[in-house]
Amino acid sequence: MLESHVRAHLDLLLLAVIRDEPGDATAVMRELRERSGGRFTPSSQLVYAALHHLERNRLVQLADTARRRYELTDSGRRSLATKRKAWESFVNGVQGVVRRSAA
Repeated sequence: MLESHVRAHLDLLLLAVIRDEPGDATAVMRELRERSGGRFTPSSQLVYAALHHLERNRLVQLADTARRRYELTDSGRRSLATKRKAWESFVNGVQGVVRRSAA
């Protein structure tokens, strides 16, 4: 079940990692795993596909083509802000439901 949540929010997770730690795909995967305490370990195939999707949509760009180091574009920063607000709204809604039902 956790894998499906990671997959559903992978763009948000990758954008957040790349904003703070621009790097190649391996570095991005390592940072995602570290920040999540080892909970998020998507396959390299999934991450590479997501990075290509983000690049095609001009949300990330290669800052160093020889090392394939990704960084956010201005559109990527705006997208991250939008996705983060939507995520926070969703989490607040879930917490409201769960807290109320637990009381």
